[in-house]
Amino acid sequence: MEYFRGDRVRILGKPEWGPGFIQGKSKNGKVKVDFQQVGEKHLSLRYAKLMKVALRDPDWLEKRAKREWTAN
Repeated sequence: MEYFRGDRVRILGKPEWGPGFIQGKSKNGKVKVDFQQVGEKHLSLRYAKLMKVALRDPDWLEKRAKREWTAN
């Protein structure tokens, strides 16, 4: 599966990490994800099983979008 910047994911086997956002397009089987609970992680898709998820918290998304826009 291919992942793109902004895709919301969870990592199977690590539910305590919470939801994460893909920080860039997946390259060479690797992807960078910013998780809500543990921060940014560089993952190999060979070992990390990611699941795309739908957003359920619009307030959190709005805060996240504002942070991204002010950072860039």
